[in-house]
Parts: sequence; C-alpha cells; structure tokens
Amino acid sequence: MKKILMCRIAWMKFYKGRANIDIPRSGSKFVRENKTGEEIYNFKNVGGKVYAYFPNITNTEIGNLGANKSDEFVDNVLVVMCAKHPVEGGIRVVGWYNNAKVYRSWKQRNGHYHHAVVDYKNTTLISEDDRIFRVPETFGRNALYYIANHSKQKKLLHNLEVYIKKGGKVLLPPENKQPKTGRGFARQPDLEKRLLIEQKAITKAKEYYGLRYGRKNIQSVEKENKGWDLEVRTGATLLKIEVKGLSGKELNVELTLNEYRNFIQGSSNYKLFVLTEALSSKPKERIFQYQRKGKLWVGTDHSILKINIVNSARLTIL
Repeated sequence: MKKILMCRIAWMKFYKGRANIDIPRSGSKFVRENKTGEEIYNFKNVGGKVYAYFPNITNTEIGNLGANKSDEFVDNVLVVMCAKHPVEGGIRVVGWYNNAKVYRSWKQRNGHYHHAVVDYKNTTLISEDDRIFRVPETFGRNALYYIANHSKQKKLLHNLEVYIKKGGKVLLPPENKQPKTGRGFARQPDLEKRLLIEQKAITKAKEYYGLRYGRKNIQSVEKENKGWDLEVRTGATLLKIEVKGLSGKELNVELTLNEYRNFIQGSSNYKLFVLTEALSSKPKERIFQYQRKGKLWVGTDHSILKINIVNSARLTIL
C-alpha cells in the first residue's frame, strides 16, 4: 500500500506563522474569518521538526495508510499539502513532507495541536509563483484525501509522484526563445548601462513567467505607457507586471507618477518584479505583491517594502 495522504489547507506564502506578512487565504471558514489557525505553522522549523495540522480533523483514518486498529500512528507517510489559489482559483500543490509520522488522534505540544510530525529537512515548500501543479476537486468537504485508495485517480497519482520526484520543478519548458532585439544604446556610459540593466530585467522577467505560463501568454507593453511592463495571461486572469532592474545588491527603486498610480491601487493581479545585481552572473529576482491586511507589499523572500513618497517639479521659462 502506498502511504500517501493529501491535505487541503489555506493558501499562504511561507506557513511559518508570521500572519502579519503572510495572511492565510482561501482556507476554512475559521482561518478566513480569524486570519489565524494551527495550519499557519505547517512549514515552520521548530528545532529541526515540523508539526503539521490538518484543518477540521480530530481523528485521522490511518487505517487507510496501512495502520492496524491498535496503532496510534503510522510512519513513512508522504503528506502532500494543497490549497486553492486565491486569485486564479483551482487547487494547487503547495508542498509536501517525506517520511512523516501521522497520528490517529491529534497531539498537543506547547499549546499547539498537530496531526503529524516530520524532520524539517524532509519538507518541501513550493514558492508561490511556482505552484502550478493542479489537483482536481477531489476533497469534497473533507480536508484529507487518501489518493492511493482510489483507482480512478491512477493517472493523477502517477503525475503527482513524478512531480514530487523531480522536486516540484516547473513543468512548462520555455517556448521559442525570442531573439535579441539588437536595441541600440546612446553613447553616454551611464545611460548605456541603465538601458542594459532595464533590458536584462525585462528579459529575466519574461523567462521567469514564460517558464510558469508559457511565452505565448506574455505580452510586452512597455511602450504603451500603461503603468506596467508585462501582461501575463493565466487562464481567465491577467497579471500586470512592473519590472525594475538594479546593478547593486540593495533594493532601491523609483516609480514614475503613472507607475505609482497603478502601484498604490494594490490590485491582487499586480506584481512588482525587481532584479538586483542585474549585470552579474547570478542576478537575484524578488517579486512583491500587495497584502490588504496591514497594507503591506511582501516579497517572495519575506521582505517588506518601505515606501517613501517624494515630490518633484518641472521648471520652464514663461
């Protein structure tokens, strides 16, 4: 018997308990209303262990995982965590635990409940933008699904196992890489460098979203003065991506008035893509998205944007 357990939880970025920068979304009613719950710690490293909570579950049917009636737990379980995408919809795999211990009845530790425990080194959390493995609506009203027990899900089970074996790598290959534009640069060294950084950031952003959604679904709108640089079609959702490039390690970007108008709206489908060390051999990308609670812009690396509003003026002769 394959000991595989799928669990549906709330959608979060990090699951480390930092609810001020990682609001749980699209989960159970309790989580949605209270913006908290035990599952917000489902990938937090606690002394080398992760203590997992299954929403609205008191007793786990570990007999479906090969346990005897007298067993209090079962070892070596693959637990796959899934959640509904809060913008695009549909259930996605967000991460998993290898070789987890799953208890029949929930346990309590330091005032917190949990249903399973696993070594932190055996956990994998997929970054938010990389969660593209879709799971059909198989859970019903239950938070748990014992997929290996359902012969009709044989294909899904196989694809899931392959996906996990490959470490959750992005599934879409890049399509027909676009040729370099041959864009000319002005002679001034500073301007030439700035344009090169901008082009590198746009290219990197196209690669990033092209791997996840396919290059055919990306459109460059830099010259249309919309207030963002790229549009990415993800099913019925259109992502608006503002792209910024920097030569150094420090994140310090400026927005034009038009860009700032769109930025402050805090739309759920607007993202700020920043590439630091753009001209180095290992540039670093960070993607920021607005979080309404707390009115914060949170990055993929847990960082929070600090916004300084500056005034400027243009002077001419009458």
